[in-house]
Amino acid sequence: MQFKIFKSAGRALILFICGASFASAETLLVAVASNFTATLQDIALAYHAQTGHTLKTSSASTGKLYAQIQHGAPFDVFMSADEKRADMLVHEGKANAAFARVYALGKLVFISNIEPVGDCVSVLSGADLKWLAIANPDTAPYGSAAQQVMEKLNLWDKLQARLVMGENIAQTLQFVSSTSANAGFVAKSLLSGDAIIKRACEWEVPIDLYTPVRQKMVVLKQSQDKPAVSAFWQFMQSAKAASIIRNHGYDVL
Repeated sequence: MQFKIFKSAGRALILFICGASFASAETLLVAVASNFTATLQDIALAYHAQTGHTLKTSSASTGKLYAQIQHGAPFDVFMSADEKRADMLVHEGKANAAFARVYALGKLVFISNIEPVGDCVSVLSGADLKWLAIANPDTAPYGSAAQQVMEKLNLWDKLQARLVMGENIAQTLQFVSSTSANAGFVAKSLLSGDAIIKRACEWEVPIDLYTPVRQKMVVLKQSQDKPAVSAFWQFMQSAKAASIIRNHGYDVL
């Protein structure tokens, strides 16, 4: 009889703990670079299942998100597509250096709607290329990487008149997939989902042609004491998060 009473009390205690955890669940507002949006959706599901907390995302180019934070946008976490702007927030005192880490290594891919005569990269110097899509190098790290590639191939000046610039890498892919552009430089992660992106050829750009796209996350100082932030920080270092990130076409450190 004592055992039954103890077991019943144990159940009540477990229910109480679970109820308390559910009641204290929080919603985090995460500013995320557009290339990582789909990946973060999968991470958000796994994070919620494990912790009960929820992620609400705002997606744009890294430069635009950084500007929004500068103007007081109430984000809890900033997931940049580069290290530069994440580090700038730390130096400016807006983010905590203890909660800053590279969460993904992005890869650049060239895709084309034009059937190449030789290999896919030959499209860049071919006469059939009328419009080439890249993300804006001033605000999007993948656009900056694309510019570096063309400079190393001695094609940047030649292709200036043919460039179509997207506000972010997701819009850049849209230009190519809709055939508004003949070809473009996009993030590999955007090609790894369920959506079928038709293309005549693809070239994964060698990493020695551009500065590695080291995507860094930081926690904004006004949010560093939130339990959900601590839980998200720990989750992003887990094997589960790493598996999701790799499945979306990134590398992890």
